[in-house]
Amino acid sequence: MAYRFFEHTADIGVDIEATSFESLLTEGLRALTDSLTVIEKVELGLELKVDLEARSREDLLVEWLNEIVFLFDTRAVLLGQADLDVEAKSDGWCLRGTVRGERYDPNRHELKTLIKAVTYHQLEVRSSKVGWTARVVFDI
Repeated sequence: MAYRFFEHTADIGVDIEATSFESLLTEGLRALTDSLTVIEKVELGLELKVDLEARSREDLLVEWLNEIVFLFDTRAVLLGQADLDVEAKSDGWCLRGTVRGERYDPNRHELKTLIKAVTYHQLEVRSSKVGWTARVVFDI
């Protein structure tokens, strides 16, 4: 696993490590889904396109994870995988790609914790010797 949960008062904190920024975003998706339900039970038969823009990598991480919360809240979609491309633009960053998952089924997916939003509290995104690391907090 390339993410670890850490103790946080009344919220869920996650430290993420990955070899590329795109992989960091994918691991963030997995951590968020793992907070919602047992991620190993999420099948990958449903595909959706994603297209986001943000001013910074930090903003892109928060926008990305909030998009996953939005898809769960509005379309009852649980996601387990992503194929993403991130590129720099003159005014920030652009994320495009495909996510895979399935519709939430309460008979198959035990709901662990509802996430309201991804916050900027304690947010960190850094390049490292091994790739990228991030710290993010999910508001529950």
